Amino acid sequence: MTDMRTRLFRLAVITLLATVAMTMAAAAGTMFRLEIGPPVAAGTDFKQKGAVLAVRAVVCDDLSTVRVTGTAEGMVNGARQSVALRLAPIATAPGVFVVQQQWPAQGQWVLHLAGTCPSSKSEASTLVPMRKAAFLREKTQVLREPATPAQVEAALAELVRTQS
Repeated sequence: MTDMRTRLFRLAVITLLATVAMTMAAAAGTMFRLEIGPPVAAGTDFKQKGAVLAVRAVVCDDLSTVRVTGTAEGMVNGARQSVALRLAPIATAPGVFVVQQQWPAQGQWVLHLAGTCPSSKSEASTLVPMRKAAFLREKTQVLREPATPAQVEAALAELVRTQS
């Protein structure tokens, strides 16, 4: 009888752990974050001159309150550079912004996009490696928290290493 109780207890623990793991995985997809896409993802305003990508905030109760800022972090001829970005909000799509080419064409660049969702007091970052005026989707890092300076530097170092 004790052996049966032990088996039932183990089964209950395994079931509980599996349920917790599935719940955590489902919840991870419902956290505030910044996603990127081609300029056409911004809708009708995508034809803005020099647009290289669109940024969309997701999972925020009030997308009209989302704030997104950005910098282009680069290495040009061995010198580190940083350029503040002006993001253009899309009036017809709250929480959507277009990023235009604002950094020098030479060198290697990573865009650091940072967003806040006031309603949930959430912050997120996305690190976007660039090749000329095109983003490298496969190397983009969508973070559900603010990027640390070390994460930004590591993304730029990796881009420099692979693009040199």
